[in-house]
Amino acid sequence: MTFRVINLTKGEIVAELHRADQAMQLADALAADCLYREQFAVVELVTIYETPTPLKTR
Repeated sequence: MTFRVINLTKGEIVAELHRADQAMQLADALAADCLYREQFAVVELVTIYETPTPLKTR
């Protein structure tokens, strides 16, 4: 599984990790670093969808 740490205040993806406990620790440390003025979330990705690039025609 993949876990994303997201800065909800800025709308930025901060990190992608494969362990939930590491993601939670990172989110907590980042929030503490900014004195809890910013909000962070950890979300679990089940499936990542990517937009395929169209095939070029000859």
